[in-house]
Amino acid sequence: MIGFFRINDPYRLIVLFLAVVLIRLPYFISSEPLQYELNWMLIGETLNQGNILYIDLFEPIAPLAAWVYSAIDFVFGRSILAYQILATLLMGYQFVLFNNIMYKNKAYNENSYVPAFVYALLMQVFFDFFTLSPVLISMTFILLVLDNIYLRIENKLDDLTIFKTGFFMGLAVLFYLPSIVFVIATILSFILLTGLIFRRYLMFLYGFMLPIAVVALYYFWHNALGEMLYQWILFTLIHDKENVLGLTSLSLIIGIPTLVFVASLYKTFTISRFTNYQVRVQQVMFMMFIAAWSVWILSDVKAPYQLIVFIPFMAFFIAHFLLQIKGRFLANIFTLLFTASLLVINYSLFYQNFYIHKWGNYGTLKIYESLYDQEVKGKNILVLGEGKSIYNDAASVATKFYNWPLSKKVWTETDNPQQLAMIYDDLIANEPETIIDLDGVAEEVLNKLPGIRKKYRKTNAKVYVLNNEE
Repeated sequence: MIGFFRINDPYRLIVLFLAVVLIRLPYFISSEPLQYELNWMLIGETLNQGNILYIDLFEPIAPLAAWVYSAIDFVFGRSILAYQILATLLMGYQFVLFNNIMYKNKAYNENSYVPAFVYALLMQVFFDFFTLSPVLISMTFILLVLDNIYLRIENKLDDLTIFKTGFFMGLAVLFYLPSIVFVIATILSFILLTGLIFRRYLMFLYGFMLPIAVVALYYFWHNALGEMLYQWILFTLIHDKENVLGLTSLSLIIGIPTLVFVASLYKTFTISRFTNYQVRVQQVMFMMFIAAWSVWILSDVKAPYQLIVFIPFMAFFIAHFLLQIKGRFLANIFTLLFTASLLVINYSLFYQNFYIHKWGNYGTLKIYESLYDQEVKGKNILVLGEGKSIYNDAASVATKFYNWPLSKKVWTETDNPQQLAMIYDDLIANEPETIIDLDGVAEEVLNKLPGIRKKYRKTNAKVYVLNNEE
């Protein structure tokens, strides 16, 4: 199996991409949105209605990621298939880029398409890797940064490339804030492995800050710079991290890749058949792997798709391991077993038709019917509490109070006249057709706003319906 990708023929990449499409095809056909996929689609849909992130929609997502989701909604509407297809195309570009980086920098003792194969394989570890997440987009720019680091090791880096390195890093952060850790790892790589003159460090930082400054200027123009800094940066860093899956569930997903990766590290660092340049490349990749741990820790949601930050660095060492296995037959058998085990686990957890899914809580990723589906169907709604999945059957998000951790303070501190005025202005301007009060805060607030209260009738303990609604 691995022998197929050791042949130096670029058409192998086309076969690899078609294989990935075939592997993902059942998911494309049968999947419903996951919790966070629905979240991204709702963000894109709301912004596409002319709203401005952070002031018209409370949500700590990175700005460029939100704008991409808005563009997708403009072209495709609320389409989960569009997210999956775009993610597959981007992943295909990434494994081609990754292989080209390793190929032209002679990171391995033989030129092959094994790195692309391993990268593509690790991207099939779990079914939520198949969607267009902010971290997936961000890692594209991290790969471009890696390419430029290797150019510096070979002393082929000019001022423009240094600037582009910083610029790519800035874009990566604007898609996924925790990627900022890679800035530190990149600077350390320059300091410890190559060294740069001070002017080029400034050039790197200038490139890094330029796209961030442009986005900040946009929000400053819309009087939303403070909200951007608070919601996107401060809130993301200080808010309690949400563990979507338990440790057992994550262990089942990453157990086999982790074991192979540890064996790969040992094998790579205990042999001495590499050039000095290849050793430096390995050191850079290991530093980036360590940085990926910090990225994972800073992630606001500990979901499986966040593990994508580890993929390039794990793929690098696992490819080394596969290429060092003595005997083509043994290498092919090991690769076949490794591939089959990852795919079997992935499909089993997705379809939940095998006993291993009982070891985890993977059902929490999916959207299920709620008690309020009939009340919200086809309507513009407001949900007060942790219940974004309720929006699945709704027509749209009615107000700015979409992210409850960000909105809760406004709705619970109504002794503050400014908070009360914000709620009043938003409800008057948008008039949600249905309010679902999961946290039981609406009654007290609406009683302080009699002009709003008379517009709604309470149909049960947690549902308020606009009076002109039947």
